[in-house]
Amino acid sequence: MKVLIFGLGLNQGGVGSALFFAKQGTDVRVTDLKDAKALKPSLDQLKAYPQITYTLGRHKKGDIDWADLIIKNPAVKPGNPFIGYALKQGKQVEMDMGIFLEYVDPSQIIGVTGTKGKSTTASLIYEILMKSRHDSEDVILTGNIGRSALDVIPHIKPNTLIILEISSFQLETFATHKVSPKWAVVTNITPDHLNYYQAMDEYIEAKRIIGKHQTQDDYLFLRKNDPVTSKNNFLKGFEGQIIFFSKDDLPKDFKPHLMGEHNLENMAAALAVARAFGIPKDSALSTLVKFKGVPLRMELIKTWGGVKIYNDTTATSPEAGIQAINTWGGNLQTPLGCLILICGGMNKGMDYTKYATIVGKLVKKVFFLEGDSTEEIRKQLSAISHQQADKIMGTYNNLEKLLIDVEKIVESGDTILFSPAATSFNLFQNEFDRGRKFNQAVEKIFHD
Repeated sequence: MKVLIFGLGLNQGGVGSALFFAKQGTDVRVTDLKDAKALKPSLDQLKAYPQITYTLGRHKKGDIDWADLIIKNPAVKPGNPFIGYALKQGKQVEMDMGIFLEYVDPSQIIGVTGTKGKSTTASLIYEILMKSRHDSEDVILTGNIGRSALDVIPHIKPNTLIILEISSFQLETFATHKVSPKWAVVTNITPDHLNYYQAMDEYIEAKRIIGKHQTQDDYLFLRKNDPVTSKNNFLKGFEGQIIFFSKDDLPKDFKPHLMGEHNLENMAAALAVARAFGIPKDSALSTLVKFKGVPLRMELIKTWGGVKIYNDTTATSPEAGIQAINTWGGNLQTPLGCLILICGGMNKGMDYTKYATIVGKLVKKVFFLEGDSTEEIRKQLSAISHQQADKIMGTYNNLEKLLIDVEKIVESGDTILFSPAATSFNLFQNEFDRGRKFNQAVEKIFHD
């Protein structure tokens, strides 16, 4: 069989697919519009397999003609002419998730999707289940978490439970295969990826896929007060048992390590899943209260001279940015007027009006990374008042230079929050690369 990886990318999915087939001795070819220099981190991971061939910097119809199976990167938009050509030629086109579903029964899957909170909720469920089962190797966490789901296939047994983080793009594969996870969680739905989907309704419909093919023996967990998932038009047509969760399900004296109202909702989702598995509430709460969070998600990375520095690089939308600012601005952790924000980057077709208002109310100073979302936020702040415009300290294309200027104005008691509220592709490989480079720059500038 000849396999074409259509879009290698920098988020591990393409690499995982190439390695999965190369290790089986399959003929593998990789094509990507990026050149070898841009793809170096991914290409370095494939060096041990010289049989893999490449077409980089362009796509060719000849590669489509050559292939028996085409593995499409989830970020490839509908209507791509090369994928259209492949389908006309009768080629099998899949995502890596489609291959994963050929090896795994949906009854083994706890699927977690949503605009934000997917990784945290999936990790919370994983921790609870791992501690409740006699053999912790029977629980696997994978999916849209910076590695390919195909990596774990050799470790899956018939009794393995798989906590699978699923993006809206990956859910398209579930629709194609007409399956849904036995246990499906939707954390929340807010505007996102509107540079990919033509409208918000289309994005919502993509998220609905997670429960579309459930039966009466399956479970769908939804946030009780979510303005999208709690409405009848979202719920219509689902056959699974719907279980609503809310932060009100947690004890009033519950004081977890994780901060933020949104994280209480994530914990409530995990608690609801635990209840469905018959796990005692006290046992689940004990795990939740100790959970310290997922790296690069509102992560405290350094305390320096009375200043706390947080990395929230996975905030790629204004809604996620608002959650972070509300968590750390004007509360017991950060007194009002002591929050220094680092944000900006590329826009995904989002509206930053509400975000700019929150920044204006709760942020002391704001430093920007280059990008079109930055221009939008700056314009919104300036429109509010001259006082808000005075909060803007500059726009940068280098994190070290930015942090040097932050260090000049920061005072003891301040909190530095890196929560971009935008994507990263103009300056970084992806949000994880952005987060790692921020941590490195912090260590260099804010040394003891």
